[in-house]
Amino acid sequence: MLLIPAIDLFAGRVVRLTQGDYQRLEVYHDDPLRVAKQLEDEGAPMLHVVDLEGARAGEPRNLPSVASIVRSVRIPVQVGGGIRTLEVLRRYLDLGVAFPVVGSVVVKDPETFAEMLKVGGERLTVSLDVRDGVLAVSGWTEETSLRASDLARELHERGVTRFILTDVTRDGTLEGVDGENIRRFIGDSGVPVIVAGGVRGIEDILLLRTIPGVSGVILGKVLYTGRMSFREILERVGGGQC
Repeated sequence: MLLIPAIDLFAGRVVRLTQGDYQRLEVYHDDPLRVAKQLEDEGAPMLHVVDLEGARAGEPRNLPSVASIVRSVRIPVQVGGGIRTLEVLRRYLDLGVAFPVVGSVVVKDPETFAEMLKVGGERLTVSLDVRDGVLAVSGWTEETSLRASDLARELHERGVTRFILTDVTRDGTLEGVDGENIRRFIGDSGVPVIVAGGVRGIEDILLLRTIPGVSGVILGKVLYTGRMSFREILERVGGGQC
């Protein structure tokens, strides 16, 4: 299971939201590149970067910060937030983004997504942002009537191999992961997932490691509140790939 630290960007700064609420935004650092390099130095095998403004606006808003991170670190970077056109997807791929992450376009513009899948192939990652099993889109500001597990199963049949499953109700809360719902989602969808949302410490990572189909976990607020550094987590669980 891959341990992946997150860097969420808003106005060029490193921030975290609580439950996807843009009114509950906390700023943790003014220099995203410094944070990225520190995480790389601490042993991160990959970075998860999200343009939060881009997710809400539907187009990149923190491209300079994303570009500086991708060009300056040696580890793979997956990037999401505002990738809704082929032009933007190609721009990120040309920039060197290892895994572009899409979400809203999957349901709002299926034809464009089909073309994206041709271009991105197995690198294209679909983010499934979920409240009570139902998909949320547009930076988590809109809910759909789609069951996330049904959509994941359909996308997997179409060739999508990388999924991120985010529990929006727990994201940024440090309340712990919901192992039962994660198991149910994987069982219903039949797809492997990278899990995000609610991780509070070592106990959650160890729990996720016991769930078949969890290929990775994204670590966000737990790293920024002073609870544990990424290096400390690695020392406790035995490496970025655990």
